Amino acid sequence: MKSLRFWTKEGFEVTSEDIWNLTERKNSVHTTSGNDESGTCTYTYNELGYRGDSIYKGGTRILSVGDSHTEGVGVNDDETWPHQLCKLIPNAVNLNTGFGGRSNDYIARTIVTLLKTFRPDVVLVMYTYPTRKEYYNKAGDLQPFHVNPWGYFKNDEIGKDEHNSYLKLSHDENDMINWYKNHLLITSHLKANNTPFVWNGSFLNDKTIIEDNRFDGEYDNFLDKSVEKTHAGPYHNKQYAKKLYNFLKQNDVI
Repeated sequence: MKSLRFWTKEGFEVTSEDIWNLTERKNSVHTTSGNDESGTCTYTYNELGYRGDSIYKGGTRILSVGDSHTEGVGVNDDETWPHQLCKLIPNAVNLNTGFGGRSNDYIARTIVTLLKTFRPDVVLVMYTYPTRKEYYNKAGDLQPFHVNPWGYFKNDEIGKDEHNSYLKLSHDENDMINWYKNHLLITSHLKANNTPFVWNGSFLNDKTIIEDNRFDGEYDNFLDKSVEKTHAGPYHNKQYAKKLYNFLKQNDVI
């Protein structure tokens, strides 16, 4: 099965398209990411193509997993919430695997496939909207799914038909079950590897799932906004990082 390559360390990729992938970002600095085309922010990517510190840096390894809210679209490197948090933890290593537009499937795939690569001391999961999924087409290629795609499916008749078909099958119940399956997979994998973790469900619109290691921190109610106006700004990220740090300390996670 061709699609299985995305579940291996060697074959892991964000998408099969030639844009918005990890390869093009390795060991590079950009001034745009996702819908931030302002050219005013600095995005520095490590040897794997993720924003944050080198995976070879020594210290307390903090792995953050999510979408553009975790990557920090619209703010500078030192203004993301993972960076702000790591500044509060002595000798912390900021391993930020957030990637714009990705799904909860992507989050689960990252943790299951790359946990041993990052060797984290703590994992911080910021789940994204349940409507987002990963779709594997007949050719074995991976496409992130979103109800309003911006390059997620190929912009041709086949891609449009695939997207419309997937959209017809989506509904709230199905979306939440998909999220929950990912959550169980993540929880089981991290517990099996004795890795402490905290998860954020701000974008789930479901407050009924209560667990001791759930910390939302009101992340979706932005105190200020990024340069492209759809993500949190530096001040909000800083305040969230402080609340999360206190939660981690109070619960003996760090």
